[in-house]
Amino acid sequence: MHIDTIRVKDVPPVKCFNIDGLSNVVVIAGRNGVGKTRLIQQLVNHCQSPTNNQNIQLVVDVTCKTEHEAWGKSQIDTANIQDAKLLQVILQANRLRRNWKSSVVNIESDRSIRKIDPYRFSFDIVDPDEESVNWNLTFGGFQSRYQDTLHAMFRKVQAHRNKISSKAERLMRQGEKSMQLDFPDPLEPFKDAFRKLLAPKELLDADLKAQQLKYALEGQEFPLTTLSSGESEVINIVFDFILRSPSDCIVIFDEPELHLHPELSHKLIQTLTGLGENNQFIFCTHSPDIITASLEHSVVFIGPPLSEGQNQAIPVSEDDETNQALKLLGQSVGIIALGKKIVLIEGTHASLDKQTYGAILRESFPDLVLVPSGGKGLIRSFSTLVEEVLDKSIWGVEFFMVCDGDTIPLSQDKSALTKSSKDRLSVLDKYHLENYFLEEDILARVFSPLAPEGSWLRTPASIRNTLKDIAKEMISYTVALYTSAHFREGVGNINLMPKDCNGKSNEQLKSIICSQATTEKTRVDQTIDSTNISKFIDYTMERIKDSIEKDTDEWKKLIPGKSILNIFSHKAGMRLGMLKRAYIAEAMKSDPNPLNDIIHIFERFNEL
Repeated sequence: MHIDTIRVKDVPPVKCFNIDGLSNVVVIAGRNGVGKTRLIQQLVNHCQSPTNNQNIQLVVDVTCKTEHEAWGKSQIDTANIQDAKLLQVILQANRLRRNWKSSVVNIESDRSIRKIDPYRFSFDIVDPDEESVNWNLTFGGFQSRYQDTLHAMFRKVQAHRNKISSKAERLMRQGEKSMQLDFPDPLEPFKDAFRKLLAPKELLDADLKAQQLKYALEGQEFPLTTLSSGESEVINIVFDFILRSPSDCIVIFDEPELHLHPELSHKLIQTLTGLGENNQFIFCTHSPDIITASLEHSVVFIGPPLSEGQNQAIPVSEDDETNQALKLLGQSVGIIALGKKIVLIEGTHASLDKQTYGAILRESFPDLVLVPSGGKGLIRSFSTLVEEVLDKSIWGVEFFMVCDGDTIPLSQDKSALTKSSKDRLSVLDKYHLENYFLEEDILARVFSPLAPEGSWLRTPASIRNTLKDIAKEMISYTVALYTSAHFREGVGNINLMPKDCNGKSNEQLKSIICSQATTEKTRVDQTIDSTNISKFIDYTMERIKDSIEKDTDEWKKLIPGKSILNIFSHKAGMRLGMLKRAYIAEAMKSDPNPLNDIIHIFERFNEL
């Protein structure tokens, strides 16, 4: 069976959710608190008792001959009580453990496995594949059925041995002296899945006496309990799935990414979707990776209710306008699921910038979610999109961005850019984030409990002199950076596209384009005239030198702080990450706090 349509009303906080035309992979996404898990649970409840819940309606398509024969038609609608009864009959039929057909498999978010009781083997072991079990075994919690999975695996192995023994005894009685060993390993599907998920680890044969599963790695054997929590979770889920061998089922999976590395969650989903036949997977997720990877299927965001009866189900595709707009920011549509207010910052997920901003934010602004956006080249895309997309709430999510001061040339007005972005974009007043980490008083307090008595690291004046000495060596480099940025901005893009070029001959087109090129060359030559460059260098060099010589703090703002702090941390003998964390801890206790500029930016974002 396959759900084509879901219609939900008044399942708080979801007021109205209508979506149809669902594919075999459905991703339901949305930020925290929007009602995803509640919606999924109500969906499971409705499947358990289709005739009782009036707030949910499902339109279900048949996917196999058995369903068509039972229903007498290719589609049923649970809004019709007779159709709901038809669905209930087929869902509530008991099944063989190994042949889980036309049912629901529920994998909830709490998948931790606690105590597994030992299985008490009896003399007569029945192959668990041949046992009939209750229809609702897979509707309940994953925890409650994992013991059944593990015990069934042990029993499969014992039943396998019993079959071999019984056949050998029978042949011996018949006078045979040899036997064809054509018995397939009952654990081979489990071993194959284990290999795909966790190679080079290999699942070994079950130890029935100890009732333990083991794996091999580099010639050594280890119990399955030594796997990491993420590895254990994916193995538990896949073993459960292999044992049931579901087909024509609806598989509801809440937060598949929970506790898992993105690569492992991707492998898990790939493995599950490759098992069984005609299964429909409904994933409820926050993961941008899972959302983005599923755009060719059915991706549905749950938006906030804006008016009575307004549909909160927002289908998303690879080529829709919002997805394309976010791509210009270097983002996928999946980041919508991360939070109500998203702050784009420079760097990567593992960068010190994210760690630093995160440490500054701490618990002060729980509504703000930091998302690294790569390099500084996105600044113009962000400004362009503010008016078209990002000044509006996208499905209840708002976007902001904070950039280092080197994003724009020294000569450009940062406040004007902030104003034009309607306060959603802020450029730091200093060259780098690290420029806020150059206050000698704070640094001295960081090193006072660590450095020996009399060390230069315990004296603010000595630290300042060291920082200034580092800065002096970087003056020419800094001037070159500012000069390059200033004139690159002045030149801008070269535009050779002429006006009125329709219906032109080859010679005419060459003439007008070459004329346009001459105009552009003149403009560029005037902009990067050597006299202009020399004047700019003189002015910038004098400004920085004057600050250092007169011992003002402007050099701390202008010279790249990332390089200064790197060199300083090396001289001080402390790793950069550790130094930053210690600095933030001291800064947050100081008055005034040298990080106040950054804190005020986040305060403004939080209030908008």
